Amino acid sequence: MTKFLFAFVLPLLFVFSSHADPKYRILEHQEFARAKFMAARGEADTLGGLPVVVKDGIFSQKLDHFSAPDARVFNQRYFYSSTRAKAKNSPVLIFICGEGVCSSGALQGIIQAHAYTIGAHLFALEHRYYGKTQPFPDLSTENLKYLSTEQALEDLVQFKRAMQKQMGLTGPWIAVGGSYAGNLAAYLRSQYPLDFAAALASSAPVLPDRDFSEYDRHVARMAGVTCTKAINTVVADIEAQIKTDVGFQAARSLFMADTVSRRDDFLYLLADIASAAIQYGMRDDFCNTVEAQGQAGYVTMKKKVDQLFGNFADYSAEAAENIAVANHSGALGMRQWFYQSCTEYGYWQNADAKESMRSKQINASYHDELCRRLFNFQKAGPVDSILRKLYEPLLNPALTSRILYTSGSVDPWNNLSIINENGNNVNPNTEAFLMQGAAHCDDLGRGQAADVKVAIQRFRDLLPTWIK
Repeated sequence: MTKFLFAFVLPLLFVFSSHADPKYRILEHQEFARAKFMAARGEADTLGGLPVVVKDGIFSQKLDHFSAPDARVFNQRYFYSSTRAKAKNSPVLIFICGEGVCSSGALQGIIQAHAYTIGAHLFALEHRYYGKTQPFPDLSTENLKYLSTEQALEDLVQFKRAMQKQMGLTGPWIAVGGSYAGNLAAYLRSQYPLDFAAALASSAPVLPDRDFSEYDRHVARMAGVTCTKAINTVVADIEAQIKTDVGFQAARSLFMADTVSRRDDFLYLLADIASAAIQYGMRDDFCNTVEAQGQAGYVTMKKKVDQLFGNFADYSAEAAENIAVANHSGALGMRQWFYQSCTEYGYWQNADAKESMRSKQINASYHDELCRRLFNFQKAGPVDSILRKLYEPLLNPALTSRILYTSGSVDPWNNLSIINENGNNVNPNTEAFLMQGAAHCDDLGRGQAADVKVAIQRFRDLLPTWIK
């Protein structure tokens, strides 16, 4: 799931992914700054010795792994450190960067502590089409056709094999990722067990879903009946207000969203504000303010949320219509992630029929139209390929082993992960742990819930058994 920018656009997943989540990004940059400060003073890091020294590199990656005649390549950024490694045969932890720009900070913080535990080399690979790894000069629909999960998985495999040869590394590789990148970590271990010895899949929504109304239901239950009712009252009032052009312009100005010209995108923005506040430590403040002040309170809370994440209105679905790489190569690749949502995952946060916090106008038709206006698709595509090829093998003990799935109970995305509560933790060769009181990817940052520490320790306990 950084952002100091932010985009609670359609699938909040990429906002709340380990590399797109504002909360996680802030932690990442804080860790990096702290590491540099400590290194300058020669102080040890309580996470595991002195801060790691991170170098960067460029890898020449094949554009289309599944077409032998197509010899085109692109430059893919990566970061690496051998500070914690003891020898060429030491294990390797590869941190998978997700839907935003990657940085040296990806190898600071908790990942270096894990490396210290087993004396591992560290790598982080920037995802194709995100950050500065751009195969084409623009993000037109035609150019985006090589953006897929299977291409990204093959990127990681080819990168791993090349680094082994180039650097003479002979130790086992373990994949680590959060949110969508957590999906990739799990799929890698399942699909390429000879290349990757194990995986940590943090807050990974490995189950694709064309109608993810559970997201709305989950957040509504976290808000509580009284708060959800107050939110629905505000949303209903605004729905009535924006039916006229004058009313719509007034609402946009009030919510500092003049750049949003579509009414349905504006209604999505309202849902994003509530979701962000409720999930990320502002639940009581948000609910108390909206319950007491109605729409005025909603505006107040929008300003507070913007202070943390940036103006949500700057990251509406409309912004993704722009095909310029520069607009989507920062902390969040909005247009690219919409493309993956339209072609592979869905994750559409439709209004729930009973327990909803968002306008009923945010439904399947809205998302079909979104895929049409952004990419000229007739409608949002099926998720069958991911389901059949990548998700179902995770449940088969004959095909998949050595994966630790960690999820937070507060996180709506746990509804699409592998946990006991979903009835899909059926593979005895993998392990799932639900962290009570934890949010998205908390075990990859500095989450404070007690269970976060338990999850971190469980991963460390498993590491020696995976690499022996």
